[in-house]
Parts: sequence; C-alpha cells; structure tokens
Amino acid sequence: MPACWTSPAGAYLWQVALHSAVAGLLLYAWWRRLPRPGAAVGRRLLALLLLLPLATALVPGRSSFEFREERAWFDGLRLLALPLGGALAVHHLATGAAALALLATVLQEVAPVVRRRSRRRLPAPQTLVLRARALPGWERCAVEVSEEPALRVVTTGWPGRPRLRVSHAALAALSAPSLAAVLRHEHAHWVRGRWWRDHLLFVARLVQAHNPVALWVFREYLVEREIGCDREAVGEGDPAPLVAALLVLYESTDRRDVAARAVLRRRIDLLLGRSRRGDEDPPPRTLLAVALTLALLLPWLV
Repeated sequence: MPACWTSPAGAYLWQVALHSAVAGLLLYAWWRRLPRPGAAVGRRLLALLLLLPLATALVPGRSSFEFREERAWFDGLRLLALPLGGALAVHHLATGAAALALLATVLQEVAPVVRRRSRRRLPAPQTLVLRARALPGWERCAVEVSEEPALRVVTTGWPGRPRLRVSHAALAALSAPSLAAVLRHEHAHWVRGRWWRDHLLFVARLVQAHNPVALWVFREYLVEREIGCDREAVGEGDPAPLVAALLVLYESTDRRDVAARAVLRRRIDLLLGRSRRGDEDPPPRTLLAVALTLALLLPWLV
C-alpha cells in the first residue's frame, strides 16, 4: 500500500473521508425519515458533515495495533488493501478518487478565489452607491462597476468593510427593482455572522480537498445558502423582481453549464412556490443528540 495512506497524515485524511462517508449515509437516512424537513436543518446537517469528521478523526489513541485489532469496529486500512483483481486494489480507487476531488477543488473552488480580476473600473452611479449604503451595516460599502461582459454582482472584503462589484452588463440588463432585490440578496450574505460561518466552512472544505463527500457537501451547502439569502432578500414582499433577475442570469448562463442552470431553476421554482420546502425543523436538542451520537460512533472506525 502506498505511503500516502499509511503515513500519519495520510491515515488521518483517509479516516476523514471514511467518517464523512459513514456520517453522510446515516444523516441522509435520518433526514429521509423526517416528515417535513425545513431548509435550516439542511444547512446545519451539511455544516455538521463538513466539520465533525475533522474532529472525530483526530481522537487520540486510535492508531495503535491493539486498538485496531481488539477495539475498533472497522479497520479502514484493511479495506484499502483489498484486491480488486490483477495488480489493482481498493487503495488505487481511493487514490484516484482523491486525486479527482483535489483537481476539482483547485479548478472550481480555489482558482476562482485567487484568480486576478480585471482592475479596470467604471464610475459607479450615485444611485447604486446610495442604494447599497442604505442597507444596514453597509454604510461604508465600497461600490465598483467592472467592465467585464458577464452578468455579475458579487461582494468581497471583510465584515464592516464590504466591497460590492457590479458588472456593466448587470447594470444594463437589470431593471431598478431587480437590481435592488439582488443587492438585498448580496447583503443577506453578510448578516448575522454568516460571512464568518461561510469562510470557516470553506477552510474546513480545503482541509478535505481530497474528499469527494466534502466536495458534494460544500456545493450543496452553497446552494442552500443561496436559497436562504433569496428568502431573506424577498421577505414577505413580491418575489417577482428577484425572479426576473434570476431569469436574466439563467438566460445568460452557458447552456453547457447544466449544473448552474439547474440551481437557478431550483431557486426560481422555490421563489414562485412551484417547489415546496418543509418548514418544520427538528428542535435544537434533536440535532445536538444526532451530533453527539455521531461523535461517539465515528472514532471507533479507523
């Protein structure tokens, strides 16, 4: 077996992936038994799936021969050593899956963050600046208009000093009500500590860059986050302006980007009431009991 899985670091990364897979199956089975699970519990379970395996794989005293032979319920290294025929073994499949997950992480999640964007700016309309700075906590928001052709409205920066970047294409394509709804959506990403929570989960995601389960979980979390911000942007008001903005974005998205267009359709359907989501989240003590059960179970898998 290659040293990438038998070294202390490799064994830890393997156990993180193993714990993620087991916890994911158990949580999915529990989720399916809930009568009408709401969106909030989905985000909490996805965050739990990202964070808990990092802790349970670090529990000390689990790497000894005695623990593996006499106490552990399942030895993952034995699974890796199982032959598949010829010179192939399970660890070859695990290594390939880890390499693909790492490549996807770098190309789809890390590269967009570090890629240098065009610094050419256009003067921001005063109405846009005033509208952004009228939102609570955005009094010091820096507003930029970029000359990129894509329809884009994003916020970067730090809490207390956000930076709003709106593409010239977005200003031209969106009506005033739709642009205001998009600004409220972007503002929702920064309220109630959401900025810190999302970035801490992104760090936990990067630690698991090799983990295919974490790759899927973090993407699902981002989708649920966008859906939650859509709801906060609309509140009890008319969803039509935000729906119109999402339709414009949908039409401008490359037809070959099936995943992005599917997420946009899902967001639109939810805003229009075509797709119903439950609103009966379990009480916090139930989620706490689930987390504690997994925390006690997973360390026995090595």
